[in-house]
Amino acid sequence: MAPLVACENPECSRSFASLQAMRSHLRQAKSCNWWIAFSKNPAHIAAAALNLEPTLEEATMSMTSDASASAAPSDFYNINEDEEDEEDDDANDEDEGHGQLHESDEMEEDLEEEHVPDEEDVDVDDDEDAGAVFREWLEQAQGNEVFETLEASDFPAVGQAGPGPSTQRVRMNTLLGGRARYLDDEDDTQSERVSVPHPTAGAVIRMSHTVHEQWAALFGTQMPGDTAMDGSGAPDSGNAEWYKPFASELDWRVAQWMVEQGIGHNAFNEFLRIPGVKDKLGLSYSNTAGLHKVVDSIPRRAGKWKVKHLSFPDRPAEKFTLRHRDILESVRSLWGDPELAEHLVYKPSTLFTDESESHRLYNEMWTGKWWNFIQDKLPKGRTIAPLIVSTDKTQLTQFSGSRQAYPVYLTLGNIPSHLRRKPSQLACILVAYLPIDKMNRGKLSKATMGSRYQRLFHAAMTEIFSPLVSAGQDGVEMVGGDGAVRRVHPILASYVADYPEQCLVTCAKNGSCPKCRCRTDEMGDNKTSSLRTPRWTLDIMADAKTSTSSTSAYFDACMAENVSGHAPKPFWANLPHTNIHLSTTPDVLHQLYQGVLKHLISWCQTVMTEEEMDRRIRCLPPGLGLRHFKNGISALSQISGTERKNMGKILLACLVGSSLPERGVRACRAILDFIYLAQYSTHDEDTLGYMDTALETWHNNKDYFIQVGLRKHFNFPKLHSLQHYVQSIRYFGATNNFNTEMFERLHIDFSKKGWRASNKRDEYPQMTTWVLRKENVHAFKRYTTWIQQRLQPKTSASLPTAPSAPPAVRSGHQQEILLPRHPSIVNKPIRRIATQHHIPHFATHLLAYLIALGRDALGDAAQIYSTLPFTGLDVYYSFKFAHEGLGDDFEVRDVVKASPQDGGRFDTVVVITGDEAESTGLQDTRIGRIRVIFRIPASIAMHGISVKTPNHWPRHTLAYVEWYTKPVLSAKAARTHMIPSLSKSSLWSIIPLTNVRQSAHLSPDFSKCSEDQWDIPVSQSRFT
Repeated sequence: MAPLVACENPECSRSFASLQAMRSHLRQAKSCNWWIAFSKNPAHIAAAALNLEPTLEEATMSMTSDASASAAPSDFYNINEDEEDEEDDDANDEDEGHGQLHESDEMEEDLEEEHVPDEEDVDVDDDEDAGAVFREWLEQAQGNEVFETLEASDFPAVGQAGPGPSTQRVRMNTLLGGRARYLDDEDDTQSERVSVPHPTAGAVIRMSHTVHEQWAALFGTQMPGDTAMDGSGAPDSGNAEWYKPFASELDWRVAQWMVEQGIGHNAFNEFLRIPGVKDKLGLSYSNTAGLHKVVDSIPRRAGKWKVKHLSFPDRPAEKFTLRHRDILESVRSLWGDPELAEHLVYKPSTLFTDESESHRLYNEMWTGKWWNFIQDKLPKGRTIAPLIVSTDKTQLTQFSGSRQAYPVYLTLGNIPSHLRRKPSQLACILVAYLPIDKMNRGKLSKATMGSRYQRLFHAAMTEIFSPLVSAGQDGVEMVGGDGAVRRVHPILASYVADYPEQCLVTCAKNGSCPKCRCRTDEMGDNKTSSLRTPRWTLDIMADAKTSTSSTSAYFDACMAENVSGHAPKPFWANLPHTNIHLSTTPDVLHQLYQGVLKHLISWCQTVMTEEEMDRRIRCLPPGLGLRHFKNGISALSQISGTERKNMGKILLACLVGSSLPERGVRACRAILDFIYLAQYSTHDEDTLGYMDTALETWHNNKDYFIQVGLRKHFNFPKLHSLQHYVQSIRYFGATNNFNTEMFERLHIDFSKKGWRASNKRDEYPQMTTWVLRKENVHAFKRYTTWIQQRLQPKTSASLPTAPSAPPAVRSGHQQEILLPRHPSIVNKPIRRIATQHHIPHFATHLLAYLIALGRDALGDAAQIYSTLPFTGLDVYYSFKFAHEGLGDDFEVRDVVKASPQDGGRFDTVVVITGDEAESTGLQDTRIGRIRVIFRIPASIAMHGISVKTPNHWPRHTLAYVEWYTKPVLSAKAARTHMIPSLSKSSLWSIIPLTNVRQSAHLSPDFSKCSEDQWDIPVSQSRFT
């Protein structure tokens, strides 16, 4: 949104789209004519310029940042205020008198009713009053940790001698928050981490041609860098030869547009039939079929699709169709992708926090124990390709019909998790569509039908995984995207699936644990059981077969050991180095959110009543990353995983002060702690210990739900699965390596879109063809990018090579602020700021701040202003910022608003107030509410003369913050919910915007208000 220019008259509240429009208003509006006369008065100009350094330069209101300031980066972003969410538009503001939440539909009407301070109320009339206001401000800060404790008598009166600049600077830096603060994460910075790679893994046998070089040879393309045919020695970037098998770049671009945008065949044919289109564009195809023929000539990413039919011996005529690609070719395609070459990791590593190597970390799969353990079993120099496989049925039809797809997805643990999670990277590949044909029941029993479906699944998976038996045992040579040839062992490392699929894959009895031998009537207990192994499972089925004489007796014998005997030949039986039970990794989405948390919310609704829970949820203010359930949650049906996550974020705040006793709240807090700890992107033994502690706390308090009659026992698998999270993290890294949420997103790209593009009859051949063409176009786009990179002149710097071990991780401890490219309001009058942002004494406080800066920089020589030497400020209504040092990615994490629009929204934030502040926790931080974000003018335009402001005035972006009291954790709160309490104070500060660490969400303390009161005083708030 373009910035608005406010009227220079502080008594006027109008804003204009341009500077010219504002000046035209000044000339024509009678109420603003006096301002022109005022601005032309030499006496006023001289008074404003007193003790400032005048410079004869072109008058301008453009603000620039000091190079030494650490506030804002050079690359800003634009904000369109008209595209805000409805929840943001409905944001509530806080009443100044009582701190209560209220709604404002007509902001202008509200402003007319509010008291606008008189000039005497806002400005400081003389030097003595300015000093008095400043001393009063200091007295309010006494005993508060945000400011340095300073006796009022120690601060000199206006005009008196005082401490020198060095002493004063130390005091003011602490008192005002005037210098930039940084996160102190030096104890665990990523730059200090020590990675110890495996000594014998990932040896390069030789170098070979990369995939793109092979393509160039296949197409007969002259490689960039070769001698040009015209003898010039330089390649022609516009040469059509680079786009073979397409006739030209335009020929390729049109084909890319048609395939990627899903243009209909008939529509594209009609487009090409327009007279002159084909000839003027120089296209080599005249219809859709011709375009597809060219696209299909591009080498396939993972080979051809194969169609196989499976049947049972007693029903040979009943066919079940399996469509799949060679899984080994699929691994080769990911391994040899040049786009991923510089990111692949070929050696497992042990990651430590420092050089002492005493504190181990777990994040990516190569930092876990499993990879190192398997690597030790292989010959020296070999490389492991850990396979991450996922299967899950998905519905193709939306409202009616029962069409389904059963895709099998594959990715590699060598690829960093943040790349695997991005569909645009194509780091996951579709390997197969499993049979979904319905079986003719005939005279078969229901149990027999279920048994046959399980056998069919394992037979299909055996066919898919058969190439991995010898490849995993002996290894195969694979060419990486950098041309390096290694001996690779593709081994199944992680199988990602929901609980029913886990039982199907591991041959576990439904209702039992697929990872351990725990009895079904002991699953709710806090104890460990012996782990299942493939050998143990196969022996149970073999012993049952030899000791029984009937099918029913065989199944009973297997079920007695919690083993499903329906598939006596599971697909994983012959896979080398594979423990399918260990490889069944945690499922955060279905086990934690759609499982345990779902039950927990239901129990709390029963104890509190659904009406009370809904009332509390409706009372919560909006916050970043929080969904505001304006109608509560009891009426929701078919709740998605995202909705369940949002419920978990606000659940604990709604339980404080409820009818749920301390034991119940402690149990809920323990589950929520476990859920969020389990999703850490990096773990160490401390965080894993926190998970164990949270689980123990749950078991110590879970009996409350049995005592009130909500449960008879807790023997259900999803709750029991929490026992195995810590072990899985130690073996395979953080849970973001194998969450089902990532693969469910692929259903859209690999199944649903292909289904919609088909004619809905015999759809699977069309779906596989659709997937192939999408992959071909994406692969050719990468090929042309590689060509263009080869065209670039080579520099003396060496080209990057693929790492054999994890790359060094960048670290940092400073906030990066992302401001709008232009202020929301240019030169907004200070009177309007005071009124619209609910800061009646803003001018007084800003003047005191500037006086303090002058004393800090100049001591006795500082000029004590009686009024502000400017009347307007550039104001921003929002900003974004990211945290450094919290992960491998640097991404925007937070949005903070201080906007009077649409009823007003002034967010609460966590501010860094000391040098010991860290990325998490409240040490050396304070909670405050941002009222206005602004910049002090770099110069003041008076009658065509630009007067430069003093050098000691900050050039970076500032924020006016109203402080809350220090969060206090009472003894009762420490025993139950661990949410500290705070209240509003009369303290304020003007701080660098970079001192803001993150936004904060304050929830009402429902225990201190009546049930029918929904406007909760801020003095009765809790910090979450």
